[in-house]
Amino acid sequence: MLPPMSVSLVSQRLRELRKSLGISQEALGAQGFVSAAGWAKIENGTRQPSDELLEKLTDWMVKDSYLKARQKPRLLDELLSLKYMENLSPFVRRLARDFHQSLMDAAPLLRVAEPEAAYRAKRRK
Repeated sequence: MLPPMSVSLVSQRLRELRKSLGISQEALGAQGFVSAAGWAKIENGTRQPSDELLEKLTDWMVKDSYLKARQKPRLLDELLSLKYMENLSPFVRRLARDFHQSLMDAAPLLRVAEPEAAYRAKRRK
C-alpha cells in the first residue's frame, strides 16, 4: 500500500528497502554517507535525499551483496523517479503513484532485496 500524500514516495521506498534488508537506521548511518539522524529525517519525509546519496546507497548495496549489479540501474532509476515525482501537479502525481504501484505489483523484483549468497542458494534448489 502506498503512503499518504504527506510522506514522499522516495522516503517510503527507502524505509521499505532498509527494513527488507533488516538494517537499522544506525547501522545504515554507520556506512558514512549520512548519519542515523539524517536517515530518520529522510524516512520521515522532512529531508530529501540527494541524487548523490541515492547513487552511493545503491553502490553500497551492490558492494555488500544486498543487490545484484544488474539490478542497480533499475533501483536507482526507481528512486530518482520517486524523488522527482513530488514536483508534479497533484493530479499527475496521483496518476504516477498509481502507475508505480501497478509496476511494483507486476514486478516485485526489487521489493525485497536479498543478499547475493541467499539468492544463489535459492537458485540451486
